[in-house]
This record gives sequence, structure tokens and C-alpha cells, in this order.
Amino acid sequence: MVNTPPSTPILILGGGVAGLAAAVDLARRGLACTLAEREPALGGRARDFCCKAVSACARCGACRLADLLAEAAARPQITIYTQALATSARPAEGHGWQVELAPAGPAAPLPIGPGQPLPGRVSLAAQAVILAVGPQPFDPAGKSSLGYGRVPGVISALELEARLVQGAWEQRPAPAKLAFIQCVGSRDQSLGRLWCSRVCCGYALRLARLLKASRPDMDIAFFHMDVQDYGRAWEEELAGLRREMRFVRAMPGEVAAGAGGPEVVFALAEGKQMREAFDLVVLSQGLGPPAGAGALAQMFGLARTQDGFLGRAEEPVAAGAAGVFVAGACQGPRSLTESIDHAGLAAAAAAAYVASTKGAGRG
Repeated sequence: MVNTPPSTPILILGGGVAGLAAAVDLARRGLACTLAEREPALGGRARDFCCKAVSACARCGACRLADLLAEAAARPQITIYTQALATSARPAEGHGWQVELAPAGPAAPLPIGPGQPLPGRVSLAAQAVILAVGPQPFDPAGKSSLGYGRVPGVISALELEARLVQGAWEQRPAPAKLAFIQCVGSRDQSLGRLWCSRVCCGYALRLARLLKASRPDMDIAFFHMDVQDYGRAWEEELAGLRREMRFVRAMPGEVAAGAGGPEVVFALAEGKQMREAFDLVVLSQGLGPPAGAGALAQMFGLARTQDGFLGRAEEPVAAGAAGVFVAGACQGPRSLTESIDHAGLAAAAAAAYVASTKGAGRG
């Protein structure tokens, strides 16, 4: 059964940090919006991130989620539906979009955080749409030579962070020797994934520093092609990180099972072949287009970048269809902080579009 069709000035698809930031920005402008998130809880993957601060703020952005959730819950201009999936969309008469939302799975017994589960199928009239659906981390099993899923002691960076968030790290002996391998699923011609995921260097190094702070004698090796530049403050931070751990400019060709743990096989610049054993190997996954990028592009008639992300790489927030905008990492790899800032641009563009269509209607 389809509920009475409601309407909203702006519909936001995706309730991670970008979707929440766009909703809060619109509410501050006095604009009503409806936010639809397919999961039972808001926050996206940022819910699983921990603060990376050691002696000072690491600018990782993890702490900003709580503020966004609190403000979104307190703003009456924002209507939030969880477990809500967009199933179809069509241009509305005049301006805007008619979007069909359907429940995504059985409703949770109790609401988890702000919002409520979508009560049933809804046909929603929106004057503008912001897509903030987030990227898809690469499945490291797709790079089989690195041993994920078959070599004990090989995990992903996201799994490492989950252990830190859950406190599991304190419940077991910490590894004495650990390796981070970068660009797993990025800058890889063999996988057809040529783009740089941009955020992985800072993400992995801040995780490594957090571990080093808890156990200063830990031997950490950082395998990389090069290190992403995040600006002047990062350059100062990076100098300290280079003193705390080994930076190895080499991309391992294999991670094999050894007698005492995983062994990393790599070649140095001069061509010398190396094989080094570690207690734990952490694979830093690249970021790819949203899992539903193809369906969304077809649904709204959107452009996609050369790498498959939504929108146009040369335009800040335009998605290639009138009244549709992109926010955050669905347009390309971005950190949490960058996604929040980008969402502000999308909200401003959507607000301007709504204002212009009202003016056109009066004409």
C-alpha cells in the first residue's frame, strides 16, 4: 500500500556524514528536507571510526558525527526515515522529482538514533535531490596475492579499526611487528582501478600512530608507492611519523603464510628481492564508487566520472540531471571532513536551485 504522497523541498538519499551535513546546512538556512537512509541507523561507516588523536587532534573527523546526529535530531525542519530505499524516480511536472521509497528490510524493533523506520511505500515529491550515498571500500579478497581470507594474520584496515573501537585490541596480546600495505584496490592497472583513493595514506598512518602510542616498542612498516599530501599541517605531522615507523617505498607482490606469521614479499628500488615476516599485516583498502552507483545513475539519468563515481569530475556538485546534486564521497574519494565540507556546497546549490524554480514558477 502506498501512503498519501508527501512532498519536501529537498530529498537527501544517504544518512552518513555527508547526508547529515547537507540536512543540517539546509535546516540552518530555514529549508525543510527529508533524509532517507537505507540502514537502520544513521552515520554510515563513520559509526565504526575511532578518534585518532594521540597528544593532539589528528583531524580525522570521527568526532564530528556525534555533533551532526545531535543537531539533525534537534532540527524540526529535518524529517528522517531509516531503512528507506529509493526504488524509482521520474521528473515531476514543471520542476523536481517524484521518488518512490520502499522499506529496506524488516523494521528494527526500536528506532536506532534519530529518525524512524519508513512505515511503508512512499511516493515523495521533491523539488531537488541530494545524493550522499557514500563510497564502497574495495574487498581485499579481490587482490588474492596479498593473502586476505586465506593467510592467517592478514586483515583489512577497517577490521583493525573495528578491533580498536570494540576494545578487542586490549583483550589480546598486541603484535610486536606490524605491516601496513597501501593502495589495495587503488592505482592498480591489473584490477582496472587506476584512481588514487586519496584518504588511505593519512588513514593508515594515523591508525599506526595510535597503535604506536599504546605500545612504543612496536615495529611498524609502512609499504607505499608514495605518500599523499594533505597540506602544510600534514607535512609537519608526517615528519614525526617518519621517525616513529619504517617507510618502505615498495609495493609487495605477495603475502604468504610463514612459520611464525604472514611474510611480505617485495622488491627494493635497486631490485633486491626481500621477504620479511610480521605478526600482523594490514591492507589499506581503496575507495570505489557506491555499490548502487549504476542503479542510481539509471534512475535519475545521471552522469558518471571516468572512474564510475556519480556526477561530473570537473563540476563541484552537479550530477548531470536538473535538480540533482552529489555530496561527499559518492562523487570521488574524500575524507570525513572533506565530505562534510562538500555536503555544504551541495546544500547551497540545492537551496539555490529550489529558489530559482520558485521564481520561475511565479513568472
